[in-house]
Order: sequence, then structure tokens, then C-alpha cells
Amino acid sequence: MSARARLLGGFGLELGGRVLALDSARAESLLAHLLLRPGLQQRGRLAALLWPESSEAQARTNLRHLLHTLRKRAPGLAGRLDITAQAVGWRPDPADRVDVVEFEELLATTGPDRGPALAAAVALHRGDLLESHDDEWLRDERDRLRRRWLDALAELGALAEEAGDLDSAVGHAERLLRADPVREPAYRLLMRCHAARGERGRALRAYHACVSALDRELGVAVSTATRAAYEALLPPEPGAPPPQPGRPPLVGRFTERVTAVRAWRSAAAGRARLVLVGGEPGAGKTRLAEEFRDWCARRGAVGAEARCHPGEGAPAYVPVVDWLRSDALRAPLRGLPVARLAELARLLPEIRDERPDVPAPEPLPEAEQQRRLFEAVADAVRAVARPLLLLVDDLHHGDRQTCRLVHYLLRTRADARLLVLATARREECPPDHPLVELVAAATAGDRLVEIELGPLALPETAALARRLSGADMSEPDLRRLHLATGGNPLFVVEAVRAGRAAGPPPRLRALITARLAGLRDPAAGLVGAAAVLGREFDADLLARVAGVEEDVLVRGLDELWRRRIVRERGEGYDFVHGYLREVADLRIAPARRRQLHRRAADALQAAGAPAARVAEHRDRGGPPGAAVEAHRRAAADAVLLHANADAVRHLQRALELLGGLPPGPDRDTTELAVRTALLAPLVLVGGYSSAALAATHERHLELLASTGAPPAPVLLRSLALRAMARSDFAEAARHAERLRAAAEPDDVEVSEAGYVLGVAAFWQADFPAARRWFELAVARYRPEDRRAHLVRFGQDPKVLALARLACTLWFLGDPAAARATRAAALDWAGRAGHPPNRTGALTFAALLALDLDEPAELRRHAAALAATTAQAPPQMRLVADALAGHVRVLDGEPTAGLAAIHRARAEVAGEQAAPGLRAILARVLLAAQLAAGDPAAVRSTAEELRAMGGIGAVWGRVREPGRSPLPAHD
Repeated sequence: MSARARLLGGFGLELGGRVLALDSARAESLLAHLLLRPGLQQRGRLAALLWPESSEAQARTNLRHLLHTLRKRAPGLAGRLDITAQAVGWRPDPADRVDVVEFEELLATTGPDRGPALAAAVALHRGDLLESHDDEWLRDERDRLRRRWLDALAELGALAEEAGDLDSAVGHAERLLRADPVREPAYRLLMRCHAARGERGRALRAYHACVSALDRELGVAVSTATRAAYEALLPPEPGAPPPQPGRPPLVGRFTERVTAVRAWRSAAAGRARLVLVGGEPGAGKTRLAEEFRDWCARRGAVGAEARCHPGEGAPAYVPVVDWLRSDALRAPLRGLPVARLAELARLLPEIRDERPDVPAPEPLPEAEQQRRLFEAVADAVRAVARPLLLLVDDLHHGDRQTCRLVHYLLRTRADARLLVLATARREECPPDHPLVELVAAATAGDRLVEIELGPLALPETAALARRLSGADMSEPDLRRLHLATGGNPLFVVEAVRAGRAAGPPPRLRALITARLAGLRDPAAGLVGAAAVLGREFDADLLARVAGVEEDVLVRGLDELWRRRIVRERGEGYDFVHGYLREVADLRIAPARRRQLHRRAADALQAAGAPAARVAEHRDRGGPPGAAVEAHRRAAADAVLLHANADAVRHLQRALELLGGLPPGPDRDTTELAVRTALLAPLVLVGGYSSAALAATHERHLELLASTGAPPAPVLLRSLALRAMARSDFAEAARHAERLRAAAEPDDVEVSEAGYVLGVAAFWQADFPAARRWFELAVARYRPEDRRAHLVRFGQDPKVLALARLACTLWFLGDPAAARATRAAALDWAGRAGHPPNRTGALTFAALLALDLDEPAELRRHAAALAATTAQAPPQMRLVADALAGHVRVLDGEPTAGLAAIHRARAEVAGEQAAPGLRAILARVLLAAQLAAGDPAAVRSTAEELRAMGGIGAVWGRVREPGRSPLPAHD
């Protein structure tokens, strides 16, 4: 029975085509050692290798137990293991295949077949030898095999260059540098290949990356050979400043570094952590994060970087996309199941280009889509064999979806060897900012480590200034510098580079302005284009936006890098810090700025950039019509990701732009389409009672009258529920009837119309009609249409119709049917997996328990409701708070419980509320007053309910818990 073993990367062993599942790191390590050294090996030596910290006797006992377990769990191994009293060995078979052996055989190939053999060897090396194991015996062998793989990559690159296959040469060099970022010959190969392909901008980027990598990793300058390659690429102008080593030094921050290291050790041991680095602008948050990233990398970690950007043009999940495209996650991601890749394709469209077998992601309701997407990202994180550092800069500019994903990773992958390191200015975050939500959740889960950077002390300021200037400064000058800069590291850096003491931000702006004014052409022209782009950019994109030829681009970009205006980041460049970009942008003339934004929009759209980023530039560069279309595309993308607030923002901006266009049929038609698209996300963000929705409805009807277009189903339903929010049930019924009449018999609109008509009848206490309509909604509902209901209308009508039908049946005198229908509603809500619908089901389940006098059921549903309101409209939170107050009354705390109900009612006083909300809250109050034994209060609340009419009048007749208030049952 032949064996096939995989040891490069993760462990895998097949015997006779059957995969063995060992579930033991020690067993994998033992078998790997035996496979690499066929023949008998002494038990004592093996035991010492596998358990070096145990005594000899204990190690031998451990080995004996391990061998017994192996033979028991993997009987097929018995014929391949040679086990004696003194030794253990692997019995080789000529048909065996061990990837390490094949790898070395391929590398030994000579002659004309060497090139293909090297390529096969490189493809076979899927990772380091047993990369997830840390046994000491592996280290030397692992390093040796890794060096051979790197040398093979280098040789392949050289052979490809010699053969004129520059694309392959670049690919080999880039892969080599991802694994070994300080291998200078690979940078020179990249420079030569890019230059030979006429891409001198990319060649220059390779040199800049080389300078920074050597400074960062080794603290050395580039070699004479690399410098000569650079000079051949770009002959320096007389008097041009020499290239500077990468970054300003990090001084001080000893305590902060110790805190970060402790958090990393905890994360590397299997306790995921979020480290949040805070401090005022310029305090050195990013610099500390970069230093820590390099420290982790030197200790075997893998990392991925991302940055959140200011402004409103960024779509959701931008940092997550950057992480997923990083080298750390790119390879593990490829090994995920097709279903997971289909979800990730929502963020990474290129997945389907690389894998044609991956289906297109299907539209899903928000909760289900988010769950699947989060699980797919979490699986990619879990697939990383080594400890993982996810770095995100400026998280105070982050979107809600990214923050929730980080929390999900910390919560559901709590045992992952994962650390998320974020820099942020929390003082800039309002109370409803997603970062505030993330910090609260991480704190509650004991996952948060906070590091706050204060100003540098005088000795640290002096050390930083001396290292930047390369010369000593007098004590009085140092004191003046520290006083003027307040110990802010960024201000110190800018002051030293400007040759004077900096002050607070206005003074810093003046220093930066003077620094930019010293740029020569063509760098002075390029910096404006770079500022307009505002985020990471590559050389080609910068050239298209600036409208310059390659010679101009190369010289200007190199000067910006040498003068530390921009730095290499990812596959391109970014400003060294945000203040430089802001000041550079302010220096651009308005007409030139508009031109640059138009070019940026064209270039980004041609490159397939996210629609939100294109819309940002169309908005600023015009023309308005193109900007409107760009915002519509960005909104459509946001809706697919259920980023409804982003969709509303894009569509409202599109309406503002349309307002500036000449009136006419075309504008009206476009506006009608924009307002139709706005209805669903607007409701999900603000509810049916919002003033914004009312204004949209009013304008929508005007446009329908002027264009003669028929109302869309989503508009009719929205109008119906909006009317119901005003307690105008007759108008609500008219819109719902129009919705039903316009639908085909099998359309989803029939179920939606039945639900709306049932709600209108329910609040008016017409329970026989309510029953008919709710039963119609359930009967016409088709499970295969659930996604269509959720995506188009934001709800599942079956869940909500069943929930209200249960209460209706109680009022009609059938408590048994009411209980059964309530159970069906909760069951379907659980299967549907949509939190807002489950909130609705729980609300009416609790109300029915209140009416049926079921304290245990009431407690259960009220507790479940309180746990779901985080993603529900505020009105549902008020109901949950009131029900929790009633439970407190039942628990013997009448004062506190009644106060909670009164607070909930006060929040809706004087405001337009959802249909029945006031009646529901008054009903809960009435029950609490009955439980508290306050007859006067009961009479007052009952009179208030009866004055409401409809269902309020019915509830106002309640005198005894568990007894129907309808006259027929008195």
C-alpha cells in the first residue's frame, strides 16, 4: 500500500489513496521525522526530539502511548511502521511519494530540463516544512528547505529574464520578495525587467521599496550595485538630495511597546486580541504600529495592512478587502470551499476570474449575507497557519461593517492566534460611531488592550531631533523646540526638516506649505494630482490623473519620495501623513482641482475601482449628470452589501445634483428612478415615520403625475405603511389594494398586500377581516420567494403575518390556535434568519403572553426581545424596555418597573409613532399597574386606551389578566 505525504505547508498523509486524519500534532511530527529519515531510529532519540522538556523516562512513555494510539486510530499504518523494543522506523516503498524528497530531486536536475524542474519544485513548495509546528528538530531543516526554495525562485527569475520572458521574471521576483523582502538582487531584477518593459515608474517603485525594506529590516543602506541600477534608471540632477532612508526613527514609547508585546504574546498563544492605539494627531500612532508590525514579522508572524480614509466616498469593507488581497491571506483564501469563495466574491470580484467554478454571489437578506460573509472571512483567517496580525490605520474613519467584522472575528474566533492592531482618534467619534460600538463589545468580551500615546518628554524630543538632523543641538534650542512643538513627534519632525521650531497645527500648516513650495517641477505638479487621489495610488494612475509622460512622472515621483512627501505603501504610494495631503490639496486652484477629479474618475472607472470612489471624484469634478449616475451605481453597490446608510447618502447626493440641472422630462425620469431606489434603504435607516420618507413620497407622487409612469410596487407598499404610521387606515388600505390589484396571482406583492391589509384591520380591531388578510398573506407566501421579500421590501411577511394572526385568534376567542400560531411564527422567524423579523415575532409573542396571563412565557419572550433590539428600529427597543419594566413589576420592583415603562412612553410623546405603538406601550403599562395593585392608575390608563379607539379601545376594557376584553367573552 503506497503512501503519499505532504510536509511542505500543512501535514497530509494518504495510504492507498485514503487520507489519514491523525488529529495530533505529535503524531504528525513523528511521522514527518520518520518519512524524512527512512530506516530504524532509536526510541530514546525520537522521544528526546519530540518531548525535549520531559525526563527521559517520561519521554519514552509518551512515545509508547503515541505509537499505541497511532496503531489504534490508523490501522493502515501498522504495515508501514517497523516497531521494535529499541527502535521505530518507516518501511519505504518504491511507490511512495514524499513532497520534500520530490522537491529536492527536482532541484538536483541539470541540463536543458533544469528550468521546468525548478518551476515544478517551486510549485511543490506550498509553504514551510510543517509550518504550523514549532518542534525544535524542524527548525534547521525548515530553514534549509526555505533557502533552497528562495534560491530556486531567484534562479527562475534570472532564467526568465535571460529568455526574454519578462512577465515571468517579474512574477518570480515579486514572489521572492514577498518571502524575503531584503534580497537586493531581486529588487535589481525587478528594476531591470520593469525598465525593459517601458515601465520606469514601476522600476522606480521597486528601488524605493528596496531602500525602505533594508532600512526597516536591517538598518542598512542599499548596496553600490543597487544604487548603480537606480542611477542608470534615473540619472540624478545636479544638487538633488540623496535618497533618504525610509522612516523617521521611533524614540521612547517603551511602556507602550511592552503593552503591545504582551498583547501579542497572549494572541499568539490563542487568545485573540484588539489593540487600539490612540493619541492626538501626530503622536506617532502609525509609526508605533509599523514598528510593532516589523517586530512581529521578525518573530514569524504574518501580517496584512489596511487603512481607513477620511471623507464619505469609501464603500463598506474597504479595509477588509485590503486584508484579503494581502500576501498573508491570499494563499489560504484559495483553499477555501467554493461556497465560501462565492461569498468573498462580493468583495473580491477577481475570485471568479481566477476560479470559473465559483458561482456568482446571490442576493441575500442583510442578516444572512452578513453572516455568510463574516464566516467566509473568518475561515480565511483560521486557514493561516502562523500567528496573524491585522493592522488597520485610522479606524476612526472606518465603516460600521468593518468594525462589526472585527468584533465577529474576536468573538467567534476567540481561540485564534490573531491580533487586530488599530490606530484611531477616539475623541473624534460621536456616540453612535461604529468604533464606539466595537470598543464596547471588545471590552465586554475582555478582548481590548488600549494604548494611549501622549507627548514626548524633553529627553525623547531631543533624541528624535538629533537622530533626524544627524547633529547635536544646543540645550536652549532643544528646550525651545520642545516648548514650541509640545512634544508632538510629527511637529518635531516637520520642525527639524524645516530648520525651525514648529508650533500648533496652524504653524505646522505654514511649515508644510513652505516645504511643498520648495518642490521643483515636475514634483510640484505631481503633488496636486496625488492629493486629489487622496488614497493609495500607483504610478500609472498618478500619471493618468496628472496628464504627464513617463519621463516626467519618474523624475517627479522620485523627488516626492526622496523629500519624504510620499512613501511606498502596498503596491503603490501614499502620503507620509495626512497633513501633507491636506495642505497640498488646499494649494490647488479650483479649476485645476475639478480637472484632476474628472481625470481621476475616468481613470478609476476604467480600472474597475469601487463605484463609491468613482462617485467621489465625479461629484467634485463634474459634470453633474455623470456624477448622478456614479452615485446611483455606488448606491446599488451599497444596497448589495446592505450598507443602507451609505446607499441613502449616495442617492440623496444624486438628488441634490439633479436639483441643479435644467428641468425637463429627462431630469424627472431620472429623479423618479433615484427616488424609487431610495425608498427601501430610507425606511431601513429611518423608519416609516421619518420626515425624509414623507418628503420623498410627496415628491414621488408629483413625478408620477408629471411623467405618467405607474407607481412601483415598493412605492405602493411604502405609502400604505406610511399612512398607517399616521393612523390613516383607510388610505393605507387603498394603497394596499392597488398593490394587490397590480400583482399577478403568483407575485410576491400578493402576500405583501395581504399582510398590509391585515395590519390595517388589526389596529382598527376588525379581527375577522384581519384574520382573512393574514391568512391570505401566509397562503400566498412561497418559501422560495423569501429572499425576494427581504431584499425588495425588507421583511418576511409570513413571520409578521403569523405573529399578528396569533394575537388576532386570541381576540377571536381561540387561545389554543393563538398559541399554536405564535409557535409557528417564532419557528419560521428562527429559520428565516432575519433579526428585524424575529424582533417583530417576539414583540407579538410577548403581547400574547401578556393577554393570556403567561408570566413564564412573557419573561422568556421579553428577554429574547431585549437581546435582538440592537439591529431593530428604535420603536422596538422602546417596546422591549417597557416589557422589561413589566417583568420588574412582576419581580417585586413596582417603582423601578413602572418608571421604565413611563420613560419608554415619554420617548414617543408628541412624535408620530408606528401604528399601535402608543397602544402597545399603554397596554403594557395597564398590565403593570394591574400587577402593582393600583386601581386609580388602572382606571386612568384604561380611559386613555379607550380614547385611542381601535385596538386601544379593546385593550382598555381589560380588567382581569388572561380574560379576553371582547364583549362576547365578558
